[in-house]
Amino acid sequence: MFIAILVILVGALLTAAGVQELVVQGIFNNRLYPLTGGTLGTVAGALILTAGIALLRQSPRAYTYIRAAAFVSVPVFILIGFIKPLAGWPVRIIGIALPIFLLLYFRKSFSPATD
Repeated sequence: MFIAILVILVGALLTAAGVQELVVQGIFNNRLYPLTGGTLGTVAGALILTAGIALLRQSPRAYTYIRAAAFVSVPVFILIGFIKPLAGWPVRIIGIALPIFLLLYFRKSFSPATD
């Protein structure tokens, strides 16, 4: 349960930071790259938040959400952290390392969900 709550808090912070970048730098200052980067960061943060909620609820599809968060977050945070630096180094580390940690930690915990 500790990991699920930690993931929810981190996902909420990443989502809020993405929305802040999107609105303040993208919309108010009329800049294209913060608008795009903020949107991508918001989506990646929301997916991490969703994975944390699924973990907290012990959903059978939690590993699917973790995979989706990793497949979106890692490229997004590489893009907005290293290729075109928009995010600071703590966000780079958390945005890349947390989804990979979740994938590795919960890899064997969940059986494949069936419909």
